[in-house]
Amino acid sequence: MATLFDEGIAFHQNGQLERALAAYEGVLRLMPRHVEALHHTGIVAFQRGDYPAAAKFIGAALALSPDMGAAHGNLGNALKELGRYDEALASYARALALQPDDADTLYNQGSVLQHLGRYDEALASFAQAIALNPNDIDALNNRAVVLHALQRNEEALADLDRALALNVGFAHAHNNRGNVLKDLGRFEEALSAFEFALAAANNFGDAWYNRGIVLHVLGRPEDAVASYDNALHLNGESAAIWHNRALALQLLRNYPEALESCERALALQPDNPEILRHRSRLLAQLHRHDAALGSLEQMRAQRPDDPKTLHLRSQTLRELGQLDAALASVDRALALDPDRYEFLFTRGSLLRSLLRYPEALADFDKAVAQRPDAAAGHADRGIVLADLGRFEEAGAAYDRALAIDPDFAIARWNRALLRLMLGDFAAGWPDYEARWNVEGLNVFHEKRDLGAPLWRGAEPLAGKTILLHAEQGLGDTLQFCRYAPMVAEQGARVILEVQPSLLPLMRSLPGIDGLVAKGDPLPPFDLQCPLMSLPLAFGTRLDSIPDPGAYLKPGAAKLAQWAAELGEKTRPRVGLVWSGNAHHRLDRFRSMSFLAASNLVSDGFEFVSLQKELRPLDKVVLGMKRNVRHFGERLADFEDTAALIAQMDLVITVDTSVAHMAGAMGKPVWILLAGGTLADWRWLLERGDSPWYANARLYRQEVPGDWTPVLEQLKTDLRALAVN
Repeated sequence: MATLFDEGIAFHQNGQLERALAAYEGVLRLMPRHVEALHHTGIVAFQRGDYPAAAKFIGAALALSPDMGAAHGNLGNALKELGRYDEALASYARALALQPDDADTLYNQGSVLQHLGRYDEALASFAQAIALNPNDIDALNNRAVVLHALQRNEEALADLDRALALNVGFAHAHNNRGNVLKDLGRFEEALSAFEFALAAANNFGDAWYNRGIVLHVLGRPEDAVASYDNALHLNGESAAIWHNRALALQLLRNYPEALESCERALALQPDNPEILRHRSRLLAQLHRHDAALGSLEQMRAQRPDDPKTLHLRSQTLRELGQLDAALASVDRALALDPDRYEFLFTRGSLLRSLLRYPEALADFDKAVAQRPDAAAGHADRGIVLADLGRFEEAGAAYDRALAIDPDFAIARWNRALLRLMLGDFAAGWPDYEARWNVEGLNVFHEKRDLGAPLWRGAEPLAGKTILLHAEQGLGDTLQFCRYAPMVAEQGARVILEVQPSLLPLMRSLPGIDGLVAKGDPLPPFDLQCPLMSLPLAFGTRLDSIPDPGAYLKPGAAKLAQWAAELGEKTRPRVGLVWSGNAHHRLDRFRSMSFLAASNLVSDGFEFVSLQKELRPLDKVVLGMKRNVRHFGERLADFEDTAALIAQMDLVITVDTSVAHMAGAMGKPVWILLAGGTLADWRWLLERGDSPWYANARLYRQEVPGDWTPVLEQLKTDLRALAVN
C-alpha cells in the first residue's frame, strides 16, 4: 500500500493528475481511513477545479487527523473558492495556530480578508507573509491593491515597484500600478503601465479595459473603443466595459452605436441607474426625447426621489418644450439636494427661458459662489445679465469665463453676440469666429476641410480664385452675400457656394464668376472664406457697413410670370409673413398666428401672403379670409418669392429670410422683432432703422411675446401710408 501511495505522490509531482488520483483511490479502496490519501485526493480535486470534492476529502482527512496544519490551509483554499469565506478564515486560523510561520496561509488569509473589505486585517496578514518571504511578489501585489483601496497610493506604488523589480514581466503588478497612477491623475504614466502589462500578457482583458479608460481620459476615444473591444473579446460580456464603450462612442458623436452599447450594458444590469441615465442622454442626443422621457419615468417609478434622475428628467422635458413641468422636476431635485451646482445651473437656464430673469440670476449667483472657477456658470450668468440690460456686467461675466477657460467657445460666442448687438463690431467680429467650435450650432457640424487657406483679408487676391461659402441660415446668406462684389473688386475670381434653393436668385449678384449649390462638387480654388467671416476680413464697423443698394433681383421671366399671376394692381400691395421656423428655440416670441396678423388686413391695400408653409391652424383661418391671397407651394424656390416680393409696395414680416430678401432687393420692409435681447444681434438695440438695409423699419415688442402694441402701431402706420 505504501508503494501505491508513493506512486501517486510521484505522479502528482510530475503533474499527472489522473494517474495520481487513480493511485490515491486505489489506496482508499484498501484503506478508506488513509489520512494522506484523503488529503491528496482533495488536493487533486482542487487542482481540477472540483472544489466541493476538495472540501469533502480534505475535511474527511482532518476529521481523522485534526492537527495537520497544511490540510487546514488547503481546506481554507477550497472553501474560499466556494465563497464560504467565514469558514475559510476559520480554517486558515486553525492552520496558523499549528504553523504560525506558514507564509502561503498568511497570504491566502490576507486575500480573503481583502475580498471581504477587512483591509486593516488584510494588511496585517500580508505584512506577516512578506516578513517571512520578502520576495513574495503576489503578497506585495495584493498588499498594494489594499493600500490603493485605502488611498495610500504612494505606499501602493512602492510595493508594486518592489514586485516589478523582482519580476519585470509581472503583468498584474503593471496593471495595478496603472490603476494607482490613473487615480493619481498621472494618465500618461498609467497608459505606459497598462502597455507594459499587455506586453507581458497580451490576453489580459482587465489591462485592455483599464487602458481604454485612460485613453478616453487622454482624449483618444477611438483608441479607447478598440481597447474596450479587445477587453470584451477576452473577458466576455461586461456591463462596465459596454458602458464605457458607449461613453467613448458618445465622445466620437457616434450616438447610434453608443446607444447600442448602452443597451448591451443594460441587458446585463437592467437596474443600473448610471447606465439608465446615460441611455436617456443618448436618446436625447438622437432627438428621441419622448423615448428618453419614457426611460426616465421608468427609473422614477423605481426611485421616485433620485435627484439625478429628476434633474435629467427636467432637461428632457425642457427639450420637449414642457417648461413648467421641467421647472417642477428640477425644483424637486433641488429640494432633495439644495446646493447641487448642476441643478442650480439647469434651473437658472429654465427660469431664463421662462423670462424670469431675476430668479435665474439668483440661481446663477449661487452656482458661481459654489464653483467660482467653473467657466460655464459665469458664461450663463452673463447671458442673464444681458437679458436684464446690465450689459457691462454681462461683458465682465464673459471675460471671467474666458479668463478661466480661454478655449470656452460658447462664452466667446455669447460675448460676440453681446458686442455685435451693442454695435461694437471691432471687438465683436473676432469673437464671432468662435461659432465654429460651439457644438450646439449648426456650423459646428458643417465644418469641412476645404483644402485651401482661409482668407482673412490681408492676402492680395489679384489673380486668385476664392471660394465664398454660405453657412447658417438662408437669411444669413442673403444678408452677407453683399460682400462678394467687394471681394471681386480686389481682383479675385469669385466662386460662391449657396443653399440650393437660393441658386437661381444668386445669379443676379454682381461680381460672381461661378455659382455652386451646397453639396455639389466644387471647382478648384486657391483660398476660401465663409460668408459670415467677410465682415471681419473687411474690418466692418457700424459706420462702414457696405450699402450696395438693391443687390439681388429675380430674372425677367419670373417677374413676368408673377406679374401676370397677380394681375392689374388696383391698390397698394402689401406682402405678409407672420411666422418663421417653428423649430427655432425662440419661435414663441418671433412668430405670431395668422389670426393675430389678420388684424392688419384692411380695404385700403391688397394683401398677399409670402408664406410658403402654413401651420395647421393658420391654414384653416387663412382659408376663411378671402382678402389675403396665398400661393404656398407654388413658390418653388427663392426666385419665385423674390419675384412675388418685387410686385409688392411694402413687405411686413417677422424676422425670417423674407426680411433679408426684401432688404437685399431694396424693397420697403417693416420687420417685426421679439422684445429686448430676444431679437437677433444684427438688429442692434432700441433702433427703429437698420444700418444693414436702408429701406427697413423695425418694430419691437415692448414685452417679449406680446404683439398687440406692435400690431396697433402697424395699423396706425398703414393708415398713414394709405393717406399718403
